[in-house]
Amino acid sequence: MKKLSIVLSLVIASFLFFTTSCGTSSSSSPSDLTQKLLKISEKGDVDGFIAVLAMGGKEITGEEKAKLTALLLKGKEDIKEKDGIKSNEVIEENINEAGDKATVKLKITYGNGEEDTLTYKFVMEDGKWKYSMK
Repeated sequence: MKKLSIVLSLVIASFLFFTTSCGTSSSSSPSDLTQKLLKISEKGDVDGFIAVLAMGGKEITGEEKAKLTALLLKGKEDIKEKDGIKSNEVIEENINEAGDKATVKLKITYGNGEEDTLTYKFVMEDGKWKYSMK
């Protein structure tokens, strides 16, 4: 259970560390974006993952994308080993008073019955919520 949390956190952190691309998201709230991130992770959708990250308008290199692909595929394999994501529940969503930063605490239940609780951080970028590790 902790291994998957670490792998997912590593995948997300690696995306932010290695990438500098800007994307867009149609998610209307941080909780919506959290749901989208789970689906993207389960599918191993690198482009979809990059699209929801706060990147500050910079471009991603081919080498960075290749590293991210490997990390995301590892996360996808770990989710598959746990028989997929059975359900998830937003435990808490907090948006700061300025409306430009948020956190979402999420409980994930896997098909094999294991559970993880993860906290995601978001920032408002170009009028849309984006995932952030800062």
